[in-house]
Formats: sequence, C-alpha cells, structure tokens
Amino acid sequence: MDLLSALHSFVRVAATGSFSAVSRETGVSQPTISRHIALLEAHYGTTLFARTTRSLTMTEDGRSLLPHAYEVLEILETAETVLGRRRASVSGLVRLGVTTAFGLCLTRRIGELLERHPDLAIEVVMRDAFGDLVEEGLDLAVRVGDIAEGSLIARKLGVVRKWLVAAPSCLNRCGTPMHPRDLPEYPGVVYNYGSSRLDWNFERDGEESVIAPSAVFRANSSEAVLYAVESGLGIGLLPEFQVRDAVASGRLTRLFADWNIPSLPFYAVHTGPRTLPLRTRTVLDFLIEVSADLLREGKLHQAV
Repeated sequence: MDLLSALHSFVRVAATGSFSAVSRETGVSQPTISRHIALLEAHYGTTLFARTTRSLTMTEDGRSLLPHAYEVLEILETAETVLGRRRASVSGLVRLGVTTAFGLCLTRRIGELLERHPDLAIEVVMRDAFGDLVEEGLDLAVRVGDIAEGSLIARKLGVVRKWLVAAPSCLNRCGTPMHPRDLPEYPGVVYNYGSSRLDWNFERDGEESVIAPSAVFRANSSEAVLYAVESGLGIGLLPEFQVRDAVASGRLTRLFADWNIPSLPFYAVHTGPRTLPLRTRTVLDFLIEVSADLLREGKLHQAV
C-alpha cells in the first residue's frame, strides 16, 4: 500500500463523503479504502475523518490536507502526461449527465467528437432533475443554476438566457399581451423542475414585474413544454437555444424582447480530481466548444 494510492482514496472519500461510494467507483474493496485512510492518519499522526455509524465528517486537519493532496496528484498526472506514460489516443467510455434540451442539441453534434476520436465512447444520461454523480456513475454532468454541493468541481460554460414565446395560433386565439402584467390572463405552459415557485420575472428601465402565470399545463421536461407551446396550448418561458430556430422559422413568436428576463449560469461539473483523465477532459473540452455556439446571444429581431 503506497502513500499515493492512499491520497487518491482520501480525495475521493472527501468528495463523496462515503467509503462505500469510493469502493463502488474504483472497484477497490471498502476495507482497503479504510486502510488507505488509516495509513494516512498514522503517517500524519492525526485524524482526517470523524466517523460514526451514520455519518462521516472531515476534520479540520483533513480539510487542511485536502488541497495539498490534490496538488500532489495533479503534479503526478502532469508528469505522466509530459513523460508519455499515458496513452496518446483518447479512448474509453465517458458517462455524461445532461439536461434534456441541452442533451438533444449535443447529440446532433456528438458525431464530430467521435470522428475526431474513434476509440472514444459516450453514454448520455438525460434528465432535467439533478442526481448524484457518484451514485449514477457519471464522469461529467451539466448543471443549470447555482451549484450547492461543495464537493463538486465546476467549470462555467456560459449562461442560459430565456425567451418568452407563443405559437401564432395561440396569439390568434387569445390575443397578444401588451405588458407582462397581462400574462395571468393568458394560458401559461410552465416548466416545473421541482421548484415550488413558478414565477416569471421581467425587468425594464428599473421597472420589475414578477408574474405568477396561469398554468394550464406543467411538465418537468423542457421538451414537453416546448411541444405544448408549439401546439398552441399557451405561452411558455424556455431556454433561448431551445427555441431560437423555431422563432427564426416563424413557428413561435418571441414576446417582450425589450424586457430583461434573468438568465441562469450553466456549468459542467465533476467530483474530481481537478486533473481529469484524458478521455473525460476531451469530452469537457467538447462541451465548452458546443456551449460557446449554443449559448451565444441570439440576434433575432422577430418580437412582440
């Protein structure tokens, strides 16, 4: 048992908060993971984790050791890369968790990545609700909104702007709202991903409008909301990148383009270490590339 293996187990236990989770993700037995931590504690003469039958909490000394452990592992990873001890080709499977809307857009371009790296394989897990990366066995995931989990390492990909849209058939049937405060009088199609608040927020020249839409249809899938809006069911608030083409083609009309609607930060996240395996780093670089195109600010002027 060497100190580097013990440090690797330490940073993974710190990230996951569980010996058993690290055992599952690495294929190393749980007693071995425990021995790794015990080796470090004996080596440094301190306790790194406070253990009870129900919880595992990092001690102050553990928190002090963590950045140094990351640095050691990063130096080793860099040395292996420079000295050519790692395979030059990108190969292996990367499991990627994505939101449905982004995942469908990404899928249209995934052939570009696989053409560049024929030995790479991608498994995409699509869902709008956030899951646990370790429990789901994900190497990378995308997250919309602020990152609450302190154990995740996040790379900001951009911001998701939102557009208020409706089908021409809906506006012909119900009329066109002239001000955000008119929206409760119109049928709303609402994307509900677990939040108890469904308000739509608008701001212009210091004037703020917080609107509770009259939801005739709700769904926890942005794709379902998009289909409902395109069918003329009601007015919906959706990511710009998801509706940009529909607005350009005239299938949807953008409402209140002169009002500001708060955008949300968009991240790629993983559980560490900071220096990723080459295959995972390659996929992350591709996410950065795709996001730069997908999240660019639209220049469309069709608006009401």
